[in-house]
Amino acid sequence: MRHIKLSEHIFKKGKFITPFNNLPMVKEFEDEKSWAYGRMPEYLWIGLILNHYGRDEGLRKSYNIISLLHKLAPNLYTARLSEILKLDTDVQEALFEYVVSIGAKEVLNPLTVFLTVSKAPTFAKYFYCPNVSASERCETLVFTMSRIADHQSNDGTDIRFVVLYFSVLSGKLHLHQSQIDLLRSYPVCDHADESMRMIRPTVRATEMTILTFEKVDSLFLKEFWRCVSEMTDCNIFVTKFPSENREFTAYMERLHELFGYLSDLFVTTAPLDEKMVVLLGLATYSYKRLKEIYELRAFNSIAGRSCVRVMIEDYIMMKYLVKNEQSHDNIWREYQLYGIGLYKLVLSRYREFKASGESHFDEKYIELLVNEFKSEEFIDMDTKYFDKQNIRLKAESVNEKELYGLYYDYDSSFEHGLWGAIRESSLLKCDNPAHKCHCVPDVEDEIRLKTVLPDCIMIMNKTVSFLNEIYGIPQQMLNGVINFELKPIDN
Repeated sequence: MRHIKLSEHIFKKGKFITPFNNLPMVKEFEDEKSWAYGRMPEYLWIGLILNHYGRDEGLRKSYNIISLLHKLAPNLYTARLSEILKLDTDVQEALFEYVVSIGAKEVLNPLTVFLTVSKAPTFAKYFYCPNVSASERCETLVFTMSRIADHQSNDGTDIRFVVLYFSVLSGKLHLHQSQIDLLRSYPVCDHADESMRMIRPTVRATEMTILTFEKVDSLFLKEFWRCVSEMTDCNIFVTKFPSENREFTAYMERLHELFGYLSDLFVTTAPLDEKMVVLLGLATYSYKRLKEIYELRAFNSIAGRSCVRVMIEDYIMMKYLVKNEQSHDNIWREYQLYGIGLYKLVLSRYREFKASGESHFDEKYIELLVNEFKSEEFIDMDTKYFDKQNIRLKAESVNEKELYGLYYDYDSSFEHGLWGAIRESSLLKCDNPAHKCHCVPDVEDEIRLKTVLPDCIMIMNKTVSFLNEIYGIPQQMLNGVINFELKPIDN
């Protein structure tokens, strides 16, 4: 299936709107009409038959059952199990007696896990098998649900075909002759046939029209999900990307040598150069963040993603400051005062709303930094973006739109604790369809994220190359960093 391109979305008021949601007559189904939550439980009885007998025999038996159902209840227009269970007792008995007569008693027996004598006495009377344990019935239900959970799967489409065919039999749904011809060919065509590439989507699309006149039994659905979820266990699986084990020490040693050279260059040639101290300060901050990740071996961690984000922002800021240097009286001083102003803002709040207990915020030390070169009484506090442009606009202005869009935005989700990052890093997946494939907190820290090491090297190399354009790093020293190749550690 082709995914919708970003360029095909409609951008309105800061929001990318998918083309489907922009259509006035199209909206996403509510849960009770969705396949996975609202319709699959209703048609699970068909899935059990198809799963037990196989496609060909299962479709034949299903056809015979729905044909009898139409004959017994001509006013019924849906094959929903909840509606079948509302039929008169004599109608239910005639239908269920036939199902048992064709040998399908044990096939539908798993449904008695939740269709008990108290809830569906007639159904339980015909299909309960005392020799089949509750765990065995649950196991069969879960297996069948896992096969039909995808509404576009072959198994799911087979069920939807039976459902659609019954609605046509009932006379509630009227189709064009071309649609009827496709329906007739569906059960005799193998899923591997080329013609099914057109027939299957037609069946699925037509089956959805039934939703316009079907009734939803909310209580039936709630009871189904409550029962099967409580009677089955979670089946947790863990996503673990390979642990980072490539040799990286040599790179950090070369990087240390390079930054030592730049630091010595600054001290010996331009110790009062505000431009150089700002650029080297930004680059050194990125280096220290990378060094922390390296020493902690945290490349596969949430902290690693935070490191990538910071390194990108530092690099973009360096390029932005240099590009806009000529349009400011002293952009380097402005940048320093902007950051110190934000420190002053926190310091002022701390003084007014001082919290009790120990904190990582040290009032005296921060006060010293704020007043380092200028009395805080003369320092303004600007709460807007530096130079009135956010990082996205800064990235675009220095031709780093791709670096921002592909990496920074992604890692910002981890920095701000947005749900995508929480889901990826802190929640395990249960693939039990009876639990609606819910998530479970990763309390034991089993998830291992994909390593950020190649990204860190890529961004650091960009930073170093940019510094080289301004200050001229010795070629051998530069090549030792930017031409470094990651290799597995020899065991």
